[in-house]
Amino acid sequence: MSDLNVNEFRLSDLFTSVSIAAVLFFLLSSSMMSALTDPLLRDSSLLAGGSRYTITQDALETISEDDMVSVIGTGSSQVFKALDGKCVSGNLENNALVYNIAQPSSRAYTDMLHIPRIVNSNPEIVLIEIAPNLLGNTSESSEEYVELRFKLDTMNQDSKDLGGWVDLIDPEHREWVALNQIERMKFKQEYVPSAIEERLNRLIYDEKTLGEIRTDTQKYGWVPETDSELWNDYLQTPIFPPDRYGFDGKTSEEREIYNTTQMMKSGDYRPSFRGSQGHAALDYEISTLLENDIRVIIVSPPHHPSALTYVEDGRWDGLNETLARFAEWSGVTIFDQTWESGWEDDYFYDRNHLDDEGRVEFCHRIAPIIDGVLGEILSGRD
Repeated sequence: MSDLNVNEFRLSDLFTSVSIAAVLFFLLSSSMMSALTDPLLRDSSLLAGGSRYTITQDALETISEDDMVSVIGTGSSQVFKALDGKCVSGNLENNALVYNIAQPSSRAYTDMLHIPRIVNSNPEIVLIEIAPNLLGNTSESSEEYVELRFKLDTMNQDSKDLGGWVDLIDPEHREWVALNQIERMKFKQEYVPSAIEERLNRLIYDEKTLGEIRTDTQKYGWVPETDSELWNDYLQTPIFPPDRYGFDGKTSEEREIYNTTQMMKSGDYRPSFRGSQGHAALDYEISTLLENDIRVIIVSPPHHPSALTYVEDGRWDGLNETLARFAEWSGVTIFDQTWESGWEDDYFYDRNHLDDEGRVEFCHRIAPIIDGVLGEILSGRD
C-alpha cells in the first residue's frame, strides 16, 4: 500500500473515530445534563414559579398508555383551579378518565406546542379554555413568562412534537424555541450552574429534601414522581391552593379592600374579535384536533359576579363572537359559564378563580356536557 493510501486510510479512520466520539459525547452530555437538572426542576428547586410547568410531557405519555376513554383539560389557572378530574369522572355515566393538565398563566399560544403529543395520546375529548384575558397578543409584561414556557417545554420535546405550531411562533420569540437536540441541550445548559450549586448545598448541609420543603409553601403545590402511586391521581386532581390563601382567609377589612381594588381588573380585559396571536393558536389547536377525530369542548370559565359589574356593555363582544364562531364548527361544543347565573361568592377563591366549593359546582355543571359528547362518540363506535 502506498504512503498516500495509508495516509488517506488513517485520515478516514481518524475522521470516523472523531465523529463517533463526538456523537457519544453529545449523547452522554445530554443524558448527564438531564440527570443533573430534571429532578431539581421537578421538585421546584430551580423554578420559582413552581414545578407544575415540568409535567406536560410525562403527563401526556401516561395518558397515552391508560387504555381508557380519556378527556384532557387544558388552559390557564382558571381551568386548573376549576377542574377536579376525579370529581367529573365520578359524575359521568360513561366510563372515562378526566385529566387536568392546565397551567398557571397559560394561553393557547403556549399550549399549542403540545398539540402533536396530545393527538398522539389519543384522547376522545380535549377541553380548551377561551377567556376574555386570553384573546390577544403577547403583552410586554408576559414576555418573560412566554420565554420560560417555550424553553421549558421545548427542551424536553423531540421530533414528534413538531407540527403546525412552529409556523405560528412570533419571529421575535423564535430564539426561545428548541427545534432540534442541539438547541434543547443549550436550554438545559442554562440550568446547569444552579443545579450544581443546589446539589453542593445539599451535600454540604446534608439536606436531601430542600425541594420538598420549598414546595410546602408553593402556590400550586408539589408534583409527585411519575413512578409514584400518587402520579395518576395528581393528573386528574392536582394539589389545589388551600382556600385559606383566598377569600376564606381574608378579614372583612381585607375583603373590602380587595372588592374596591382588585375586582375592577376584569373590566380592563378587551378581547380581540379575530386575527390575534391567540386566535391563530386556537384555530390551529382546534382544527388539528378535529382533523384527528378528537372532539373539542371550549370552556369559558366563570367570573365573580362583582367583577362582572365592571365590564362595560360590549367590551367583551370579542369573546362572544369568538365563541359563536367556534360553535359553528362541527365537533366543537361550547361550555360558556361567563354570564351564567348561580355563581355565588362562596364559590370563588378570588375574582376569577374557583375554590373548593366552586370546583364541586363546576364539576356538576360540566359533567353532563362531557357525558353528552362521550355518548355521541361511543355510540358512533357501536
